[in-house]
Amino acid sequence: FAALANILGKHNISIASVIQKVRKAGNAVPVIIMTHEAKEESIQKALKEIDRLPVIKGKSFLIRIES
Repeated sequence: FAALANILGKHNISIASVIQKVRKAGNAVPVIIMTHEAKEESIQKALKEIDRLPVIKGKSFLIRIES
């Protein structure tokens, strides 16, 4: 998680909340991160960098929430 937070911080993206599901033996742990408002370009760059981390087992995806 520290690596994720570091990448987000490097791209000026602040974390609003985190949900981490319970891990089942041998399975990856899904993590949901809600951020504060951020620039689209920053989000895309951060996601590309996060997806290259060796601990990430699947491709990240983005769900936009508009107020």
